[in-house]
Amino acid sequence: MSGTLLTRKKPGSLYAFIQARTSSTRLPGKVLKELPKGSGNILLDHIHFRLGKVLPQSRIVYLIPEGDSELETFLTSRKRQVFPGPLEDVRARYILAASKFNAQAILRLTGDNPFYDVKHLSLLLLSFLEGTSHLSYVRGLPLGTGGEVFRTEALLWEPESGLEERHKEHVSLHIKENPEKFRITSIPSLIGEKGSDRVPHFRLTVDTMEDFRTMEAILEGPAKSIPNTNTDVPDFGVEDLLRWETNFPKLFQGNANVPQIKFSLPTLNRNTKGKVALLIAPSKEFGSGHEARSHILYSMLPDRDWEPVLVSEFPKDDEYQGLIIDYRDISIPIEYKKTKLLLLDHFGIERKIHPHFDLLPHPLNRGDFDWNHILLPPSLTSQSLRPNEDEVKQYEFFCYAGAIEKKKCDDLDEILVRQSESGNILRVGGTPPAAKNPRIEYVDRLSANDYLTAIRGSKRFFGYFGQSLFEALYLGIPSATFGISPIHETLSSIMEEDVGIPYYKNKDSLEFSIGTKTPGEKGYENILEYIDFIFHSEK
Repeated sequence: MSGTLLTRKKPGSLYAFIQARTSSTRLPGKVLKELPKGSGNILLDHIHFRLGKVLPQSRIVYLIPEGDSELETFLTSRKRQVFPGPLEDVRARYILAASKFNAQAILRLTGDNPFYDVKHLSLLLLSFLEGTSHLSYVRGLPLGTGGEVFRTEALLWEPESGLEERHKEHVSLHIKENPEKFRITSIPSLIGEKGSDRVPHFRLTVDTMEDFRTMEAILEGPAKSIPNTNTDVPDFGVEDLLRWETNFPKLFQGNANVPQIKFSLPTLNRNTKGKVALLIAPSKEFGSGHEARSHILYSMLPDRDWEPVLVSEFPKDDEYQGLIIDYRDISIPIEYKKTKLLLLDHFGIERKIHPHFDLLPHPLNRGDFDWNHILLPPSLTSQSLRPNEDEVKQYEFFCYAGAIEKKKCDDLDEILVRQSESGNILRVGGTPPAAKNPRIEYVDRLSANDYLTAIRGSKRFFGYFGQSLFEALYLGIPSATFGISPIHETLSSIMEEDVGIPYYKNKDSLEFSIGTKTPGEKGYENILEYIDFIFHSEK
């Protein structure tokens, strides 16, 4: 494929390809080195653990050189997918693997980076699946914590003059060198301006022994404060690393002088529509729902040629072209005349003044709410990241308990066990079960990937009014709700009366239904189009 502009439809099946080898020039065998020593985990285990929180195992493939038997034996023993290909021509290795797995889009990662940031990788994939870019990446992250995703058709493209030797090793370089041929999207990280000034202080990749010792020092130092999972791999992200660098700066300076290969690339000359600020309710006070959906929205705005900026307070009028407020019914203290506002799920008096977009049913939009406005993550609605059937564990019930108290959790467990004499029950959140019951599988929390996989495998869903309920209904899973507060009780009553979703009120029996309405799968597309309309149409 050469010399032609490529299509811009949404990408299809996506795989993560991790290029790795034991024949590294500067640090041979690094990918199989125990990190830290005595932990039982090698460098690749850290990568696999993090990537497994973003993608199903069936969509993770290690691209290794042909003849690298030591690496192939290790990966096979860990039941990880392996694809051997040419040693020197890494691009050809990718092309052959894409053909083998029918990958229409590729998340490219390398076996050098043990600290990939899960949150940013997830946002990168979700925004890419919803957009029309040929290649996307997150800018402003510490070296070694971010990846890039591109379409296979862009990988296959070659200029009429042909490719050069450097393109064999640096797989996506030919795409970046031809921005006039491709739609390349750069997504700003969630770090913000304060954190971005410190990004150059980090080198979180392993090319040399100095690099390896720096990673080891981090893991043997501040990372020990992170509770371990059952894999014994500490689960931390960029925010933790920024905090640790502030408290222990010398820890990150051991490899500061290691040179990094860089290429001079053409400037991306994308016309932008303007800057859009997002003011989001903090998760510690309002739960994680606002941040989860608005961070996804934030990551999707660059594909629409907007420059998103996260703000923690109301900006001055005319500082931004648009301001999106996802902060419950917060009072707006500034009279905005030039900056255009969009209120999400806001039912205060400002609702009558500024444009609003309701994302969930509410007593004040009863009868008027559009179920096509519900924001479902592309990882749920797209076929691109769907797990294999054998990866989906089956449950009789999926119960989401959030942060509810012990007595309520015990009551939920009792009614679920009584409801069915057999079948596994998964309860996410709340407190551990009062008595050990082999049928109740309890987890405090799950990654987004594991959470959606668990819902897919459940016959029935039981939870309070919220995002999980609508994800279950989208999948056609019979559901029921319970109340955890007066507003949740009101919302559950509305769902029962208007949609037919049973509301459990301490009765002896528990009924389930798929209801009379189903969430649409174009919620993000609809809100992005509305943002274009209100922020850009009258510019």
